[in-house]
Amino acid sequence: MNLSCQLDCLGFSSYCRILLLEQSRYAVHLEFMFFCLMQGNAGDAYQLALCLEQEKVDIDPVSNMMMGLTFYELWYSSIPKEFQWRNSDLFDLQENSHMEGTSFSNETGQSERYNSVESHMADSQCQCDSDASIMNDKQISRNVVSNEDMEVDANKRENPHQNFQPEGFYLNSEEHKGFGDPFSNTGGLTQDILYGLGGLDLSLLPLRFSDENRFEEFMYLQRNQPNDYYKNAVKYLQLALNSEPSASAALLPLIQLLLIGGQVDEALNRLEKQCCNSASVLPIRVRAALLERFDRNNSLMLLSCFEDILKKDPTCGDALAKLIKMHQNGDYSVESLLEMIALHLDATDAEYNTWRVFSLCFLRLSSYEEDCMSSCPIQNDDGRKQHCSFNKTPKIFTEGISGKSWRLRCRWWLTRHFSNSKLESEIEAGDLQLLAYKAACASYMYGREFSYVAKACFHLEKENDKELLLLLDEHRGNSFGIYQKFQKKFTHIT
Repeated sequence: MNLSCQLDCLGFSSYCRILLLEQSRYAVHLEFMFFCLMQGNAGDAYQLALCLEQEKVDIDPVSNMMMGLTFYELWYSSIPKEFQWRNSDLFDLQENSHMEGTSFSNETGQSERYNSVESHMADSQCQCDSDASIMNDKQISRNVVSNEDMEVDANKRENPHQNFQPEGFYLNSEEHKGFGDPFSNTGGLTQDILYGLGGLDLSLLPLRFSDENRFEEFMYLQRNQPNDYYKNAVKYLQLALNSEPSASAALLPLIQLLLIGGQVDEALNRLEKQCCNSASVLPIRVRAALLERFDRNNSLMLLSCFEDILKKDPTCGDALAKLIKMHQNGDYSVESLLEMIALHLDATDAEYNTWRVFSLCFLRLSSYEEDCMSSCPIQNDDGRKQHCSFNKTPKIFTEGISGKSWRLRCRWWLTRHFSNSKLESEIEAGDLQLLAYKAACASYMYGREFSYVAKACFHLEKENDKELLLLLDEHRGNSFGIYQKFQKKFTHIT
């Protein structure tokens, strides 16, 4: 008797048919729950959740997540209306937002609490008040840390939770410039925790408050007397994340609930664990946002978060802007910043400010190497001695893994950023600053006589932009031509 007949005798085929029917019904069940939630119909979703519980089936991660979201929606509907974001509030926030790419994906507003942080944390460009600020008596300042040279304005938009300005909640208050340990009192809400929560983004704390007193009342009540909806939402979302495989979409709503319950330490612990177990950039983004509010003096942890964000999502301008700001404050090295900007430029066609900061990093590195410049006397034919200087290329471009990366990058960027077609389109667009700063960077990478650099100089002369010409000439005078030296090295080897 063959295997199929044996299994049929054992009733296996009938079991499989029943199992497939059960799985199909189960999938439809979950789909309908999701539909109800998206329509704001938490009542019907709740009845479906009760059916799942009563059947006592082996609930998978997605089911746990859907049940968690159902109880989340029930909890949210149970809090006073004054604390809920209405559809019109969300629409106004969208219309008035200064964030690039910010949108609310569901017209009913119900999905707002489940959206990823990526849709709320905008990529921001590095901005400066005046491009001439890097000029000092018509010479380029080599101090990349200058606040004027690398001024960053990553978060100009209004925080939706700061419609009120209660005493003790000012972001720049002298009293709160440095936090105490926000986790020193795990039994309740400290003023530091309340202060930090009061400034969180809507994506992390989806609540609205009219004044400080109402905010504190709500938070203390939620911390000390959470209802069953809240407890069940936390339970099922935790189960979804702890499952194998993990339902990662449960992370953000769980973090929101933990923060609303004042459990900042638990939220950070959960995020740290998720950062290690997930390939997604979302846990790192959320963790960085919380660290900025609750542990802003931990610069090493913040730097690690922003670097990890860029490594997983090189297009993220917000993380790059934060790293530039930390460099301004003396917490981040110019070598590391140069590498992160290069990583960002590998993935994007940035505006002129990014190239401007990039060029200043090159310039600063060239000044570091001034101590390595050797000057030796050479005797001419007429007997006179002449001093000849030799400029040493920084090791970051020539040694180890970093050196190999820069060799490949130089070759790639010949077509990625510095092709003739790119040059022509930039000239046609009329952005002289972009042209000048890209040419400045190109001079460090390919040498001062590189075609992109020479043609950019010619165009700036044609446009009679003396200031940008002076700027570019200063960079050209300090360039080291990384790619040229790579080529000479390999020519010598062969």
